[in-house]
Parts: sequence; C-alpha cells; structure tokens
Amino acid sequence: MSYTAAGALHMHTFFSDGTGSVQDLVRAAKESGLHWIWITDHDDLRAKPQEGYHDGLLVLVGYEITPRRNHYLVGDTNEIISRELPPAGYIDAVRAQGALGIIAHPDERVVNEYTEGYEWEDWSLRGFDGIELWNYMSDWIQHYTPLMKYRNFFLPRFALAGPTAKTLAWWDGLQVEGARPSGVFGVDAHAHRVHRLGREWTVYPYRHCFDRLTNYLQLDSPLSRDFDVAAAQVWAALRAGRNIMANRIHGEATHATFEARNRAGDAVTCGQELPLGDGVTLNFTAPRPAELRLIRNGETVATTPQQQALRFDAHLTGHYRVEAWRGSQLWLMTNHVHVV
Repeated sequence: MSYTAAGALHMHTFFSDGTGSVQDLVRAAKESGLHWIWITDHDDLRAKPQEGYHDGLLVLVGYEITPRRNHYLVGDTNEIISRELPPAGYIDAVRAQGALGIIAHPDERVVNEYTEGYEWEDWSLRGFDGIELWNYMSDWIQHYTPLMKYRNFFLPRFALAGPTAKTLAWWDGLQVEGARPSGVFGVDAHAHRVHRLGREWTVYPYRHCFDRLTNYLQLDSPLSRDFDVAAAQVWAALRAGRNIMANRIHGEATHATFEARNRAGDAVTCGQELPLGDGVTLNFTAPRPAELRLIRNGETVATTPQQQALRFDAHLTGHYRVEAWRGSQLWLMTNHVHVV
C-alpha cells in the first residue's frame, strides 16, 4: 500500500530573487493543500535555519546552483557548492556529498525580458539524480511575447505546452541506458512584481504556482511527524522516482495509482523494479476520466479513450510509464516502473 504526500519544489524567497519570506511560502503551500515544499534559493542556504515543520507543512531547504546556464537543484545538504565549477564538476561534488541533484529547466532556450535562456547545454553528462521535466514559470516564459503577454498572464493555460518532446525522449532514453534519473515537475516560483497599466502586479503569486504543478510522492508509510524521518522519506522518494506528477489545473491526483504485479504476486509502484517472470500486469487508475497512454522505452504501447483505468499485460522487459491527458493538455505523468 502506498501513501501519498503532495508537494512542490523549485521556489525562491527574498534570500535570492523571490519576493516572499519562508512564511509567505508556508502560507501559500498550506492554502494549496500541500504536505511539503523544497525551497531552492540561488546559491544560498540562509533559509536553512527555518527548515522543519511549520503548522503541519514540511519545509525542506536546499538551493539552486546558478551559473550563466546549466542550473542544478541541490537538496539533502548543508553545504553550498560553487557555481564556478563546470557542470560535470558540481554534479560530481553533489554526489560526493551524498546530496540530491536535479537538472533544472533543461530545455529553456528563449531569450526575452524575463529570461536569458537557462538551458542545460551538455546532455551527455551523467551522475545526476533527476530531471525537472516541466517547469511552470519556464514554460510560461518560453511562450511569452510582447503581443500576447496580457492574454498569457490572465489565461495562463493557453501559454503552457508541458514537457518538451526532446526532454521526454532524453529522460526515457536514460532509463533504457540504465542511468534511471527520476522525473519531477517544478514550479520555479518567484512571485515577481512588475508595474504595468498603472499598478503593481505579481507574476505569479506563490499560491498560483502551488496550485499548478505538483509532485505526489508514493510512500510506504504516512509522512512522519518527526522532521528528520519525514525529510528522509521525501529525499528517498525523489531519488527513486516514486512520484506521480500532476498539472492540477485539471484536478487533484491524490488517488492516482500505478502498480505493476507479476505472476509470483510481487507488486511495485513507479520508481521500482520488478522481474518479468511469466509476465507482468500494469494497472493505472486516475481520479477522473482521461485519455490514458502507456509508454514503454519512449514508445506508446497502449491507449484508452476517456477512462479512469488502464490495464496492460506486459510480456517484454522495459521501462513503463503512464500519461493522462485532458483534451490537448497533459494532466498526470508517472515515473517509470522498471520491468527486468
């Protein structure tokens, strides 16, 4: 049995280029119904003393390594690694610390008034723990134009495209290769304030971002009330890919499940490995009807029209994940089950 812990990652306070305090983030996350957040100020751990439980919300503090390009989220650490190192250097240094490292917004390339294009340049590097498949603010900024900026601000869903095909192909290919980085969705929340049309606006408030891209960690036991135990649970789940990701514009995913069971009766969820034996049955359940797609090694092998469940008997080894679509937009995405 899995227990779900919903949370958000990749966010900034006024210790770097955000506009809010840790308590502002806590308030917004609580209002959004989250169980945990991971703060990642730029090359800065000044929020670390505020790590802990705040009114029932688990607050974790890491940081984001931010050279000109090649940004990297670091968690489960007390030490900052220099952004002056080359990417291979800080990937290795993070791993040597025993910390968690996730590549941020790998496919952000557009340059405009909000961004300089912070893409990940060398996709041949290895040693990272995860990839931020979908970054909310990066996606919005990628589709920003002076002509469409007001429409995209007031109707953000029209400016969002979801994970790029290139990023997903890279992620799936790394599973086949054996590297197996986990996948996460990130909000990249800053609550930037701008002056337009004679007043101050926030692009976008923390609560707005927290209501969008969410990571539903699949845990073996409920999130502990002991901070150290709970932190270890979150870090372990993020490392392993025990995570169902959601675009909550289309609904909550608390009751989404993904299970694989072989003929011997062994069962696992996403991020875990299962022997094929005489065959494996994959079962995915969504909280509401959607178009469900089962992907093996990057190729779609089964689809269902507007249903809540997908069942598939697998007779081939491979790395299986599920996507749920509402209309033309991605709603849910699992990490991989590894059938070996």
